[in-house]
Amino acid sequence: MREDMFKVIVERPRWGSRHATRSKLRHDRVPGRKRATGRRMVLEREGWTKCLNENLAPLKRYLLKQVGRPWDKVYSEISDHLDTGSTVKQHVRDHLTDFILVKVTVTRDGSFVAGNHWGQPLPPDRWWAELYVDPQDGLIKRTDKLCRKLRLQPLRAKVREDHKRRAHGERVHNLRCLTDTRALVKLKGRWFQVDTDYPPEDRFGRRLRGRALFEALSCRQIDPNPYWRIIAKHQLSKKELKTQKLSND
Repeated sequence: MREDMFKVIVERPRWGSRHATRSKLRHDRVPGRKRATGRRMVLEREGWTKCLNENLAPLKRYLLKQVGRPWDKVYSEISDHLDTGSTVKQHVRDHLTDFILVKVTVTRDGSFVAGNHWGQPLPPDRWWAELYVDPQDGLIKRTDKLCRKLRLQPLRAKVREDHKRRAHGERVHNLRCLTDTRALVKLKGRWFQVDTDYPPEDRFGRRLRGRALFEALSCRQIDPNPYWRIIAKHQLSKKELKTQKLSND
């Protein structure tokens, strides 16, 4: 890693540095409170503060060039230039999981799974990071090559393909809601009917719609939710496809 990597990454000014409210407010609007931080007072008054705005493209390019190297050595080089003594440096290190998956495990049947930011285990075709650490040898490898080896279509490739089809004026359909607890989902070119016991909601009780609903219904291993769960799932027959006016790829 280059010596000035930290300066290259943090070359952008913080968002809101020119128009954000100063954190050192003179008067606290909450009567009777003995002490409050400046950030909390600004949030209560304006609703937002300054935030970090790093240029993470050099860090991503550096990680892509480390394919085939042990992750322990690469992480030690990153730690030498991005130590935990600075808040900004630690924030940059937190973004490493956006580009490389470290917590990858191999199940008993030999399949690869990795947890996302919410701890939900996902198969390789649903990984958004381009790199991962192989748990067998500890080397950095590419996700697309693993998907080709397992004959899976990566999520990034599928999203890119959908964007191209929309750009050419073709409508992309992969979800059709029949009722609040029944929907048709297109997975790997085939349509499935998914039934839930209650309308799908997130952890805050908000109804899932659009892309979020498709991600929840198409995930192979659903995160345990106390409000709803998938109770039935089957592939549509030729008669059902004809009734719904759908077709498999």
